[in-house]
Amino acid sequence: MRYFAVFAVSLWPLIGAVDVALAQTREATLAALGKLPAAERQTRLVEGAKKENGLVWYSSTTAEDALALSKKFNEQHPAIKINHFRSSSEKLLERILAESRANAFKADIVTLPELELSLMIRRKLLLRYEAVENSFYPAETKDPRGFWTGLYTSAWVPGYNTKQVAKDQAPRTYKDLLNPRWKGNMAMDNEPFNWYVISLNYLEKRDGKEAAANYMKQLAAQQLQWRKGHSLIGQLMAAGEFPLATELQVHTVERAKATGAPVEWSVLDGVIPISKVGAAVTSTGNSIYTAALFFDFLLSRGGMETIRASRRIPTRPDVTAPYLKPYKLIPFEPQAIDDFDKYVTLFRDTFKPGN
Repeated sequence: MRYFAVFAVSLWPLIGAVDVALAQTREATLAALGKLPAAERQTRLVEGAKKENGLVWYSSTTAEDALALSKKFNEQHPAIKINHFRSSSEKLLERILAESRANAFKADIVTLPELELSLMIRRKLLLRYEAVENSFYPAETKDPRGFWTGLYTSAWVPGYNTKQVAKDQAPRTYKDLLNPRWKGNMAMDNEPFNWYVISLNYLEKRDGKEAAANYMKQLAAQQLQWRKGHSLIGQLMAAGEFPLATELQVHTVERAKATGAPVEWSVLDGVIPISKVGAAVTSTGNSIYTAALFFDFLLSRGGMETIRASRRIPTRPDVTAPYLKPYKLIPFEPQAIDDFDKYVTLFRDTFKPGN
């Protein structure tokens, strides 16, 4: 799937994208729930969920992590069936947009990166909902309009095999990735669009647009090894297929380290590109009480501790992991959404992934 095509689709007219009456009913229900005290809201949600037929959950979260969250939720609500559909964020967005055009999008809740969530807001596929424990989350972890709340932070860093790369030889600057020793020895995901946009914008602000563009061309000339999926790249790197990966997620490396794999990560120029993966209640689906109940669980301490146990970086400050504290974090800039198809085209023209 090409992101360019998805973004072109996202600009189509919104007529027929959702069942308006259904959306209004779900929105009114959430608004009423939001006015209740926490204990009364919980009672109302549990009672309402008993009358519904389980939950449909779309997410880009790994199947393993989703199963852990589902099991934890079912410890409290064993009768609720969770129907989880998992795919990569780009393929999941493609499916959601296709289903919405056919009035067949029936997910009750989604967990996706902020870019995809922003597109869903434009398509009127999400509803505002404030979780019971919303106050624990800083403003920068949430959509300012109230459509989603971040669950965890994705942070992109170089990863390396410690049997093949000594700590003092690991790349520490963007320029280090251009070292001739890495030519043909670095892996990159086929669609690292968030990393690319954030890194390019950072370099443009620091060095100027021409220098940033030239840097990306030089990186592309390093004969990158293209693979699909950060989990796969992490596994292959640990196995020694290549010594370095340019943009792994921190949790991928930390999870492998916890199993004894010979891997580590470094930081370029003291900055880390990040984006948030958030949860949101949809304007479609059939189980609004169950959706809100599950949303509240995800943002609860128990939900966040389950996310942290997978080595991810929860957005909740009293639960989060410490990996990123020493570094400057470079977030995704929302205004880049309008030009994202341009960035995707630029990336493909510059890097020619898979060619």
